Amino acid sequence: MLAAHDAAVLWYNTGMDKDILNEVIVAEKEIQEGIEREQSRHRELLQCVQRDADESVARAAREMSESQARDVQAALQDAETRARTILDDAAALAGRLERLDDRELIDIVLKRLPRILME
Repeated sequence: MLAAHDAAVLWYNTGMDKDILNEVIVAEKEIQEGIEREQSRHRELLQCVQRDADESVARAAREMSESQARDVQAALQDAETRARTILDDAAALAGRLERLDDRELIDIVLKRLPRILME
């Protein structure tokens, strides 16, 4: 009788072991699927972050190029303004020199001659 009981317990335990094993397998598959879903979600997130970073770098490069272009344009305008001022001053000085009579010109040369000779 004991042998029959042992056989029944063994059969019962083996059946339960299969049920438990099946539950473990199902749980393991669910965990694996969850891991795969999370990996997929993280890949998508990483792609979004990479795309955002690429866009930020491109935008910064455009802004820097635009800023440099504005700086160059401002420098050119400043140089043109200074050049115009120099030309206007030179033209005004040339006009004053043209209006000098010989006596005024001689006085200026005599006044500056000692300094010119010392150099």
